[in-house]
Amino acid sequence: MGIDIDAVIIAIVLVYIVIGITVAIVVARRKREGGSGQDYGKVETPNSTGDNIYMVNRRYEVKMPPHKQGGMAAIWLAVERKKGRACIIKTPRRGTALDNVYLDKLMLEASYLKKLRHPSIVKYVDDFYYNGEFHMVIEYLHGETLMASSPRTPFNEQQVIIWASQLLDALSYIHAADIVHRDINPKNIMLCSDGTVKLIDFGTAKKLNHADKDESRHDPFTQIANRGFDIPELFIGGESDQRTDLCGMAQTCIYLLTLKQPNEICMDLFKSNWPRSYSEAKLVADYLISAGISKRMAKCLAQGILFSPGNRFADAHAMQVALSSADGYPIKSAEVVSKK
Repeated sequence: MGIDIDAVIIAIVLVYIVIGITVAIVVARRKREGGSGQDYGKVETPNSTGDNIYMVNRRYEVKMPPHKQGGMAAIWLAVERKKGRACIIKTPRRGTALDNVYLDKLMLEASYLKKLRHPSIVKYVDDFYYNGEFHMVIEYLHGETLMASSPRTPFNEQQVIIWASQLLDALSYIHAADIVHRDINPKNIMLCSDGTVKLIDFGTAKKLNHADKDESRHDPFTQIANRGFDIPELFIGGESDQRTDLCGMAQTCIYLLTLKQPNEICMDLFKSNWPRSYSEAKLVADYLISAGISKRMAKCLAQGILFSPGNRFADAHAMQVALSSADGYPIKSAEVVSKK
């Protein structure tokens, strides 16, 4: 019986088509489930819980899929195999027109964290390239963000002062290292299981005294919006310095003490996201006092969120002293910034 050559060729072609479609489906599924689509080699673990665990760089066991997809990076839960130490691995977000920007920002974040060692700042562990992708490793923090941990009633004022003091000490350290965080808010502060707080997410941080003005102008993150916690100079794309972080710190404290977003409080009081004068700051202070916050604390926080950086605290130490002072900083009555 003769062999139908045409039929054989058609059969072979159909087999290759089916194989190609199958491979495409598998790859697409892995990218969808694995986030950045890295080609990780699977690790068989004797105490497997059914999760997909993959070995990365011969050192880290990474759980798939990603724990979280952030605005600029994918967040992976991992374990450093030799030490059995839990950690977080961040890889740049992929599949957008800003892929290279997200890579640059993650590399910059790693370079900042690498030289920062402070009890109130998340610890840098490692960074490396694996299968052509950049990875940054930081410590795993047992706890949750201040935003996620918010109770049904506001936090106690004394507790907020303790946390603020820890964070302002960290900000003094960061600013002395010539870095401004630029994204201080309750979502970027971890409340750890031991009751301490730590700053996380330096993805939009930058050099405090940026010498290269051309590079600064081309930074796609000169304008940063954070609904409910917008900081004036970041929202309008202006210059930022240490006072930017202090505004974020004051806004965070207001939220913790009221469980209301500071921009919304200001909008209700005078139809603007921020007080643009000392008289408007007084309205904020009076509102906070009516909510049960001490006069000293209320005045400090109202000054901290003023529209003009020049009317806030000069540095983190000054704000720290004000919060612990018996009198705090007085609210002036004179108009200092005209409305735009």
